[in-house]
Amino acid sequence: MKQRVSRVGKLCGQVRVRIWIVDLRLGMNYNSNPFLPSPRPSLDFLSRQKVAALIVMIGSDHWFCRSPWLGKQWTGFDCLTTRQRSSLESHCLPVLMPSNPPPIREPPLRFNVRSRSWLGLSVLLWTSLCLAPVTVTANEAAALAMPGPIRSIIDSACLDCHQGESAEAGVRFDQFQTLSQAAKIDLLNRSQDQLFFQLMPPEDAEQPRDTERQELTKWLRHELRSRNASKLDEKLREPAYGNYVDHDQLFDGSITTKPFTPARRWLVSPQIFHQRVNAIFKLDGRSRQSKFYGVTNPIVLPDHSGVRYYDTATLDGGHLLVMLNNAQWIADKQIMAAVHHEDDPRKLEFPNPKDKWLPSHAPEAFVAIVGLESMPSDEVMIAAIHAQFDNVLQRQATESELHEYLPLLKSAIELGGNVEGLRQMLISVLLKSEFLYRLEFGAGKPDAFGRRKLSPREAAYAIAYAIDDRIPDAQLFQAAREGRLQTKEDYRREVNRLLDDKQSFYAVADPTLSGITIHGSQVTHPKINRFFREFFGYPSSTKLFKDVARSGGFYDNLERGYSGTAGSVTGEADLIVDRILREDKEVFTRLLTTNEYFVLHTKSNEEGRKLVEQWRRAYEGLKDTDWKENTEQALLDNFETHQELFKIIRIDNIREDRRRVHLRDFSRFMVFFENTFGKGITPNTYPWFFHGGQKYRHAEIYNLPHVTGAGPLHYDGVFSRGEYPDIQTWDYPVEQPFVIKHRMGILTHPAWLLAHSQNAETDPVRRGRWIREKLLAGRVPDVPITVDAQIPEDPHRTLRQRLDSVTGQQACWKCHQHMNPLGLTFEIFDDFGRYRTRESLGDWESNLLIRNGKQSDPNQKAAPVDASGMLSGTGDPALDGEVKDAFDLIDRMAKSDRVRQSFVRHAFRYFMGRNEMLSDSQTLMDADQAYLQSGGSFRAVIVSLLTSDSFMYRKDKIGSNDD
Repeated sequence: MKQRVSRVGKLCGQVRVRIWIVDLRLGMNYNSNPFLPSPRPSLDFLSRQKVAALIVMIGSDHWFCRSPWLGKQWTGFDCLTTRQRSSLESHCLPVLMPSNPPPIREPPLRFNVRSRSWLGLSVLLWTSLCLAPVTVTANEAAALAMPGPIRSIIDSACLDCHQGESAEAGVRFDQFQTLSQAAKIDLLNRSQDQLFFQLMPPEDAEQPRDTERQELTKWLRHELRSRNASKLDEKLREPAYGNYVDHDQLFDGSITTKPFTPARRWLVSPQIFHQRVNAIFKLDGRSRQSKFYGVTNPIVLPDHSGVRYYDTATLDGGHLLVMLNNAQWIADKQIMAAVHHEDDPRKLEFPNPKDKWLPSHAPEAFVAIVGLESMPSDEVMIAAIHAQFDNVLQRQATESELHEYLPLLKSAIELGGNVEGLRQMLISVLLKSEFLYRLEFGAGKPDAFGRRKLSPREAAYAIAYAIDDRIPDAQLFQAAREGRLQTKEDYRREVNRLLDDKQSFYAVADPTLSGITIHGSQVTHPKINRFFREFFGYPSSTKLFKDVARSGGFYDNLERGYSGTAGSVTGEADLIVDRILREDKEVFTRLLTTNEYFVLHTKSNEEGRKLVEQWRRAYEGLKDTDWKENTEQALLDNFETHQELFKIIRIDNIREDRRRVHLRDFSRFMVFFENTFGKGITPNTYPWFFHGGQKYRHAEIYNLPHVTGAGPLHYDGVFSRGEYPDIQTWDYPVEQPFVIKHRMGILTHPAWLLAHSQNAETDPVRRGRWIREKLLAGRVPDVPITVDAQIPEDPHRTLRQRLDSVTGQQACWKCHQHMNPLGLTFEIFDDFGRYRTRESLGDWESNLLIRNGKQSDPNQKAAPVDASGMLSGTGDPALDGEVKDAFDLIDRMAKSDRVRQSFVRHAFRYFMGRNEMLSDSQTLMDADQAYLQSGGSFRAVIVSLLTSDSFMYRKDKIGSNDD
């Protein structure tokens, strides 16, 4: 297959500028491409060769660009930020397209636009995108001048420090009119940042009046937005900057701007990507695959508490390389399904013995093409193109796409035959950027406020992806086709229908928790539950590595096939969240204040009751046999008489070949029953001797007694599994959830406490920051790079004392005052999540809770816990003030309007995929009222958000007056 590499050369004075273009849409691998120079083009290599950009094309509508002026990463040109576009234009385009170009000294380049190569067409398209005069010259055409009133404000507030050669930070306003346009824009961007983040003027300087500050802010925003050059706008789209939008303004009703969401191409999430691959093969229900052997998910979300899936991510070179391999594997499977559509998959020989999965579906057009030895008819090839578009994008190809893909398919078949030609067409469609993006531009004429409503097709995808990760179902697509996705009531109807569906989306809340012995809980709407998992961030507990011995032996770290004790308690937190969501009353308050927990809850209440009663019958019927002294004879003598009871304890025969196993089980069950029923307590429903049962022993993390028979594994000096020391063991509550002392909501759940701790000690700073940002809508600046954020070791002082010694200094306290008083209230829990009144000091070996089966001296090397703190920032004087501990803190926050509204703000970010703007004020107030008027229903919040103008409308460009 011929690969074309073109150099586009123009002479500008004595400088030759080149663009190298590599067309990879026919499946060639970049690294093995013989037409690229060797070594592969690096940025330095491109610079030395005076190459303005290297463009690698992977689809009819998408390509990647690498340029010395764009930094180190491969970048999709259509995904470039405003700054990157400007950089490319300012460095490359003036040379490529000078205002008065010299005569071309070479013959003009002639592009081959025959069916075998779309290179010329793509170059022209790329050139039209990059070299359009409006994008290159618009900023220069409108000269940037500073009006008199603005000059007066800057003269009075800024010139004292920012003029002359000694200007602070090299920022000068006295030479503004002599600066180049680019320098002016840079100065305005820096000024806007300093003003917005309230860094300038300094606190000890004379401050401008509020009206002057507002006037300056408005002018900066207008000048930068009118030139599409505001770096602050890009920054404020990032998750970390969501709380910089004024909370009071969002909820006080002062904002009257109509809500909207900027038009966008939104990169799919990892979960949506996986479900889109399922959709390619038409897999539904139980046929859906949880993973594909040859598909690597190219989407990675950031790793932090809070909403993680935003519309700010774009395609880059990493996605390119992964998708090339993915597309080849998917196309191979599609071809194989077409070639062997009538064969028994069990009798086929697969190229890879580890990859024997075969799709059950193959479009008729694919089957027809691979079954022919001659060139297929245009009708069949068009049907194949439509079929692949339907598989990948759930739509038919447009006329313009058919004009592109039909010649490509013909050309590829001529070169490689029917099978290979079809394969290349399939790959080409799979590499369309639309497969990895959610398109939300709106349709129709703009309304009086410049907004366009989502098209019915866009609305179908937006609603589907808000409720789950799958493509729209048949009813949503039908509603879109029939024009029944236009009004708020249309949206409300479909949203409620999907929320009422308790079967279609039923799945494990977190597949990563499931392993050899532990299985994640199943929920009706995993994506809804995922909001609270991400908001609280407790799944991050599995990333810790703790010293097992320091726990007394009950704690397990993550290992292959097992998510550890942290995974178990994370699953138990999931059960709390799901229960509260199912009951859907006072959701936010109950998540913060419930004292009902699930612990080692491996069966439903009904299943647990039934099992325990059966075990009790078995114990009562067999306890008087001679099982202790002569186990085998007791089994043989009583099996026929008590066969039903033996079946309860997994003994259904007395065959010789199974005798040893049955004797073992008989003895294990009876000893277990004697140490539970025999002592008047209820056994847990998954004993230590069940497969993986030794992992179910972490009740102590909740300050509950030891689990009967479930001793620590491989820990010298402490009883091990299957041993029953003379200590108090747990009377297992079959009915769950149940009340646990010294617990209040998710913030005192071991999963959250673990997730917000360090490997060896608690982390009050991180806990306090989480509360400040997630519940109080506050802000904490990032740690300056010059700060060594380390707490000193000292075996004679508590963590609080050691923390105060370094953060109590004035320079540190400026930030830590917003975190420490909140986070230190959780010092009543250790880093495992156990409640405590005394904090161990010094050598941990002297302070084990259990050692050799005996309680250690509680006064040895320990100090009383000081968990006092201060609540500030609720906006309610009745709530703000000193607090005794975490329970007092949580109780007050649960009563706060600001905390409730902060939940709503984060729900907005989750379902909209972006930070809120001031123009979203009405949407947020409506959602807050929906929650209050419904008695605290989170479903009401969802319906309100998904029928709001913020969800339904798009706007092409944010104007200078939009916030």
